Amino acid sequence: MGLQPGVPLTDVAIDKVFIGSCTNSRIEDLRAAAEVAKGRKVAPGVQALVVPGSGPVKAQAEAEGLDKIFIEAGFEWRLPGCSMCLAMNNDRLNPGERCASTSNRNFEGRQGRGVARI
Repeated sequence: MGLQPGVPLTDVAIDKVFIGSCTNSRIEDLRAAAEVAKGRKVAPGVQALVVPGSGPVKAQAEAEGLDKIFIEAGFEWRLPGCSMCLAMNNDRLNPGERCASTSNRNFEGRQGRGVARI
């Protein structure tokens, strides 16, 4: 990842944010993330995605208005699925990109080749 010991995370630039995965986007996870996102904006140049862990979680989050909080903050509100957790579709990192991710696996190349996860 090219990080040195002692470097504050606030000094580490990221390209994408992924809030999702089947294990880390339960309704309570989305509530907590929405509380952080409320009244804030995604930084310019950062792509941020929220991918609920299941259809029922997506429906509950929308019933509570969490989708609106994320969208207002500049996140993309997506359909439930794997998404960036394992880069099975176009939701992946390009070489050299860095992502802050809630997915629970940190295998090399999991979100794309030559990329760094935080």
